[in-house]
Amino acid sequence: MTDSKKENKIIFICWLAYAVAYIGRLNFGASIVAIVAETGYDKATVGLVSSFFFFAYGIGQLVNGILSKHYNGRIMVFGSLMISGIINFMMPLCRSVSVMKYIWLVNGCVQSVLWTTLIKTISEFVSDKKMPSAIMAMSTTNTFGTFVVYGLSAFFVKFFNWRYSFYTASVLLFVTAFIWFILYGSEKPAPVIENKNESGKSAGRNTTVIVMLVSIALAGIANGFIKDGINTWVPNVLYEEFGVSQSFSILLTLLLPLVATLSAGVIKLIHDRIESHNLMNLILYVFSAVLCLSIILFLRIHKIVPIMICFMLTSATMAMVNNVITSMFPLDRRAVINSGFAAGLLNTFCYVGSTVTAYSLGAVSEKSGWNSVFIIMLAVSLAAALISCVGSIYDKKHRISVMEA
Repeated sequence: MTDSKKENKIIFICWLAYAVAYIGRLNFGASIVAIVAETGYDKATVGLVSSFFFFAYGIGQLVNGILSKHYNGRIMVFGSLMISGIINFMMPLCRSVSVMKYIWLVNGCVQSVLWTTLIKTISEFVSDKKMPSAIMAMSTTNTFGTFVVYGLSAFFVKFFNWRYSFYTASVLLFVTAFIWFILYGSEKPAPVIENKNESGKSAGRNTTVIVMLVSIALAGIANGFIKDGINTWVPNVLYEEFGVSQSFSILLTLLLPLVATLSAGVIKLIHDRIESHNLMNLILYVFSAVLCLSIILFLRIHKIVPIMICFMLTSATMAMVNNVITSMFPLDRRAVINSGFAAGLLNTFCYVGSTVTAYSLGAVSEKSGWNSVFIIMLAVSLAAALISCVGSIYDKKHRISVMEA
């Protein structure tokens, strides 16, 4: 097998593992409108289940980012997928939301192994020539997984019930675990990344990268808050504000990842022209603020078509920000900072925002309505734009090119 084929194999199995993992983590959010209707719990209580997952996943990202350099990638990813499959099988058997949240917390713990381990694997075994393809591929895992899980959920809610989406995810996770284990094999590609830092320059460069890391991490909180806020609560907005059926509201939500899939190519084109990760985030968060303002307007005049367009564009924008934060930065700066650690740390900050959004926005909508929810998202977008603006100014003053890094 040629080196190119080995690299393609690594990219494929890393993509597959994380795309299917998304199906086994977003299925609760995709089914939340049906779960709320069936159980009779309020949205804030049911949203707490997602918050438990996000909390465990976020903390786990930080821990696994630190420990990932010691992991056997073949075993750790296989074990994570298998255990997540078992947990997904258990979820529909629970009759109490209070039990569900602890089971889903365990799912967050075991899935937190994946991203850092997969990014470390790519950074070690994929060449500079193939790296853009790897970044492009991994940037589609979120949107692909979201599209599949919302499609499955809409189908099962319409013709069966929401529990079947968990059983299906369980089977997919088991199958993917064995595909990963078999294709990874025992042969390991030779590491291709060498640290090119000169000792006299490394301290200054590391300080610069750390400052960049801080600004991007803070922007990551906003990314998780808006991204998962949109993905979790859009079906409820459509169901409550426009009288759309449960299954059709979930089906309409499929449009979000469908459009977001195209964003992988868009952010690559942007990155080809803009090197600063902070500057890319600044542009995207300003656009997000405009979209949130538009959503507030369209909610007031009760127009479903333009509001769906805004939801789709917001989802695509947040997918691009997430790609910049959790894929591009760790892999672009892999020579000066451990990619597994950087990916884990940045994903932790993203999931801080996710943890807050699942419960808090559900509670806000119960008390003040959906208009208040999007006013909060507008404020969060503006705050992230300000942080990214400061970071981009620092980037310009202390420039480290990708090649130098």
